[in-house]
Amino acid sequence: MEGTQTAEAPVARGKAAAIHVALSVEAVDHEKRLITLKGPQGNVGVYEVGDQVKRLSEIKAGDKINAQYEVAATAELREPTAEEKTAPMVEVASGARGAADEPPAAAIARAVRAVTTIEALDRPGQTLTVKDPVEGLVTLHVEDPSVFDKLQVGQTIVVTFAETLALAVEPGAKK
Repeated sequence: MEGTQTAEAPVARGKAAAIHVALSVEAVDHEKRLITLKGPQGNVGVYEVGDQVKRLSEIKAGDKINAQYEVAATAELREPTAEEKTAPMVEVASGARGAADEPPAAAIARAVRAVTTIEALDRPGQTLTVKDPVEGLVTLHVEDPSVFDKLQVGQTIVVTFAETLALAVEPGAKK
């Protein structure tokens, strides 16, 4: 019976526009595992590079790092199952690295299924806002406006947040 309820539950989807940014590598401290990056608007930051980055030694000042970040959410407009209520937040993460004979590259994907609450409804704007258990409030676009007839503020629903980050190094000019 629950499977039928899930299959018939209306769905709201939200997808932020993908963010693409090219960062220039200003400096790399391989010993301290620090990288200094300059953004497209001239902002500079120093970042610690974790041990999961295996090819830091190949990144040099003058290289570019192309980054693409996307986030999306799918809300199942239904009551959570008993199992979902006992584990209100479940995270699944995965990653991949570029080939060793290519410039360093990596992709990271993460999905979080959360039992959450509707905080606001905007029928004219076709959005609903839910409480993200980690980052605060998230607004989702509702593709089918007829689902607003079945929704109310304070209602508990199940939302899956998915995010991906892809990084690729573009080597600078050889000296």
